[in-house]
Amino acid sequence: MKVSLWAEIHRLSEIDRLSGRAVAKRLGCSTRTVKDALASEDPPCQQPRPRGSMIDPYKPAIDRWIAKYPDLSAVRILEEITKVGYPGEVTLVRDYLREVRPSRGRVYQEVEYPPGAAMQVDWGDCGSVPVGACRRKVYVFVAVLCFSRLIYIEFTLSQAKEMFYRAVGRALSFFGACPGKIIVDNLKAAVAAGSGRTARFHPEFEALCAHYARMKPIACEASDPESKGVVEDGVRYVKLNALAGRTEELQSFEDYRRLAEYWPRSVANVRNHETTGERPRERFERERSLLRPLPSIPYDSDQTILAVVTPHARVRFDTNRYSVPPQYARKQVLLRASDIHVRVIHSGEEIARHQRSFDKHQLFVDPQHRAAACAQRRRTRAREIEVEFDALGAEAEKFRLAMIRAPVKPTVHLRRLLELVRLYGKAEVLGAISKALHFQTCDAAYVENLIEQERRRRGIPSPIPLSPKRKELIEEIQLEEPCPADYDQFIS
Repeated sequence: MKVSLWAEIHRLSEIDRLSGRAVAKRLGCSTRTVKDALASEDPPCQQPRPRGSMIDPYKPAIDRWIAKYPDLSAVRILEEITKVGYPGEVTLVRDYLREVRPSRGRVYQEVEYPPGAAMQVDWGDCGSVPVGACRRKVYVFVAVLCFSRLIYIEFTLSQAKEMFYRAVGRALSFFGACPGKIIVDNLKAAVAAGSGRTARFHPEFEALCAHYARMKPIACEASDPESKGVVEDGVRYVKLNALAGRTEELQSFEDYRRLAEYWPRSVANVRNHETTGERPRERFERERSLLRPLPSIPYDSDQTILAVVTPHARVRFDTNRYSVPPQYARKQVLLRASDIHVRVIHSGEEIARHQRSFDKHQLFVDPQHRAAACAQRRRTRAREIEVEFDALGAEAEKFRLAMIRAPVKPTVHLRRLLELVRLYGKAEVLGAISKALHFQTCDAAYVENLIEQERRRRGIPSPIPLSPKRKELIEEIQLEEPCPADYDQFIS
């Protein structure tokens, strides 16, 4: 009997005061049905008739296999019962195994944290984003106060330990105080070896915890993320509520940074939390007074490495090259890198500072460093030319000093005079320089003219200058000092 028929029979009998025969006639049923319905005070319970399944004949065989091999998989059992005629799929096998095999899942105990007791931190992956000419992975750092569920998020382009320490410090600054414990997963930046109660923490992480009001570090057991379920839920909440549906908005890393500033204050920390039933910001007010104060100086989380300046006055960091003043070429320096700046320090003094780039394989040159390098190269080259010219003799040095007082560019004329030495020889050039000093005309063109006049007077042809494809090859040619006696033997 249907519940609707039972209810209508009772209504007609009790409300409309109809007899059993009249009720049966109106509803088109037998008087026996009316009598049975009126005799029952409770509505009929209609349970579906159990239906058979194609796996029923094979259940005894499955039971025998499970008794012999308790951990046997559904696929292996399907293979065995197929041999004896089972025509179905593995789905029915899995459903039956859930009924007969005991559950092996853990039963988790909910942990209640008193105010100010602990903070949980973790990382999450957020895809990638273009940075300069490359793409970098984006990660989200999430920190949650266990009592109030107040959340802090920060997006980064790396999970390096310096980034982790920096993010922890910023999270505590965001909360404005320090909890008693910090609960972490077994990430390398925090745990050097072991896990759980046997964990050996990284010395720098211990220094970080000691700096911030002596927080006690707590590590989870290996492969047990549920033991820090507060922040696991926080990471999941960030992905499903902060990042979901924002693909068009998050086109650059700056977009992620703006989201990290807006979302916790305006959305996450003012919502009604599903577990506590309160707003995290309001619940935090009951926790604030039980937190420990922050130290006056934040923890130094800069990455520090020793580096040697290249001969081109560059230092390498994170695949990029940064310029330094040229006088520090080939010297050892200390690099201090934050997520904002890269600083170069030598003998305790900062010699260069650059905006840090998260692009890859790029060169960043300070215009002042470039100008200093160019000036140093000009001075060094000019000095080399002067030394080489003075080595010709006292007359050459006297000529150079006189040329400095003249309204000419000394380096240009000295370079031309050295070319004349290579072409005509030292003796002829010095003779012409002596005459030029006598006539007080200090000019490379005048010296060359005197050489040509002397050679025409003596009937000697001028040599043909070398014209190699690469001028720098002239510097590599090594010639002995010419001797006129060597040519006399050819004439004789």
